[in-house]
Amino acid sequence: MRELLGSATLGNFSEALDEALRLQASRLHAPDSRKSDKALRRFTIREMADIAFRMNYNTLRHHLKTIEGLPEGIMEPGNRRTYALEEIHEIQQRLHEAGKIPDDMFPGKRDGDETTKILCYNLKGGVSKTTCTANLAQFLAMRGFKVLIVDLDPQASCSDLFDIQADLDDIPSIYDVLRYDEEVEGATRVPIAEAIQATYFPNIDIIPGSISLTEFEYETASAAAKGIPFYSRISDALGVVEDAYDVVIFDTPPHMSFCVIAALYASNAMLIPLSAGMLDVVSLVKFLDLASSTLESIEGVDPDKRFDFVRLLLTRYSPNDPAQLQLSSFLRNTLGASMLNTDFLNSTAIADAGNTMNPLLEVDPSSFTRKTYDRILESLHGIAMEIEREIMVGRGRIAENEEAA
Repeated sequence: MRELLGSATLGNFSEALDEALRLQASRLHAPDSRKSDKALRRFTIREMADIAFRMNYNTLRHHLKTIEGLPEGIMEPGNRRTYALEEIHEIQQRLHEAGKIPDDMFPGKRDGDETTKILCYNLKGGVSKTTCTANLAQFLAMRGFKVLIVDLDPQASCSDLFDIQADLDDIPSIYDVLRYDEEVEGATRVPIAEAIQATYFPNIDIIPGSISLTEFEYETASAAAKGIPFYSRISDALGVVEDAYDVVIFDTPPHMSFCVIAALYASNAMLIPLSAGMLDVVSLVKFLDLASSTLESIEGVDPDKRFDFVRLLLTRYSPNDPAQLQLSSFLRNTLGASMLNTDFLNSTAIADAGNTMNPLLEVDPSSFTRKTYDRILESLHGIAMEIEREIMVGRGRIAENEEAA
C-alpha cells in the first residue's frame, strides 16, 4: 500500500487546478483581469427586433428613424448599426410609452401581478440545469424582464458563469441569508438585499451560491430536532425583495437537500430539464416519484400550495439521432403538452461557449458558422418564448389557448 495521505493529495489537486484555472482565465480575458471587466457585446437591429421586442424588423427600423430622441447606437464596419443592451431597454420603454409596443407585449409586471418563481429542478446531474438557468435568464432579461437568479448549488457554477464568486470575493452568499443565527456564534443572518449582486448583464441580479451551503444542511437537521421549521426559510427571505423582480429562477444541485425542499416551497413554477437518453428517463421516473412525495409533505404544511406551470425540457437533443428521435416521440406521447415544444439542442456552440464561461447571448455570432449559431439561437429563443408564454398566461395577459406574439 502506498499510504497516500488523502487530505493532502486532494488538497494539492485543488490548489494546482485552482492556480491553473486562474492563469487560464487571465489569458482568456486579457487585457482585462476578469470576465465582468469586459463590455457585454452589442446587438444588431435584427436581434433587437427578434429577441427583445418580437417586432417586425422593418417596423422597428421605421420607429428608430421617425421617433425623436431614441438612442442611436453606433455604426460599425459593414454599415451595421449596433446597440448596447441598456440602449435597447431604453428604446423598449420609449416605444411602449409611445404606444408602439402594446401592454400585452410589454414584459414588466402590472399592479397585482405575482412574481414568477421558477425552480429548475432535477436530481440527476448532467442534464444542463445550470446552462438552462443562465441562458433562460439572459433571454428573458434581454426581452425586458427583471430577473433574479438564486444559486442553491454549493458548487456555484451559475454564479461562476456571471463572474460572482462569493467564496473568493468575500461577499455574502445565499447561505448567509438562510443560516441559523443560533448555530453561528458571533454572526447573524445577512439581510437578503445585502446578498443580491448586480451582474454585468442588464436586468439580471444574482444571489450567489457557495460551498458554505453544505453547512446549511447540518444546521437544518439540528434546528429541525429543536422544532425550528425550515420549509419557508427561502420564501420568507424572498418576500422582502421579490416584488422588485418579474422572474426569480432557482438553480438547484443534483441531489435532494433541505435547501431544495425550501426552494420547492418558495417556487410557483417548475422547469424540469431531461437529457435525451433512456437511462435519464428511467432516472426521471424515480425523481418524479421522490419529488411527488416531497411535495405531499409540503402540501401538508401549506394545503394551498399550487404551481402556475410545470414543464419538462428535453436537453442535449440531437434530432438526427434515430434513438433520440424515438425517445422524443415516446416522451411526447406519454407526457403530452407537459413537454416544451422546443428542445434544447445538442450544439458545438453551447459546448464552446461553456468552455469560455459564456452563455450564448454573450458570444460573438461570427465565432461559429451561421448555420450552427442560428440553429442553437432558434432553440434557446424558442424555449424562452414558451416560458414567457407560460408567465403571461399566468398573469392573464393572454388566454390559455392563445398563441403569444
